[in-house]
Amino acid sequence: MACGANPGSAVTPDYQALFPFTGTLHSITVDLSGDLTADAESEMRIHMSRQ
Repeated sequence: MACGANPGSAVTPDYQALFPFTGTLHSITVDLSGDLTADAESEMRIHMSRQ
């Protein structure tokens, strides 16, 4: 998890990565109350990239 920065590639060509947030984060809320979403294809890519 990253707060205040995009550590990966840009999601849009409107800006260039890395695009650090220069403001101040006063609080962050992480809501884990919903259902877990599984993405088997993405998880496989993650595991294969670590090989």
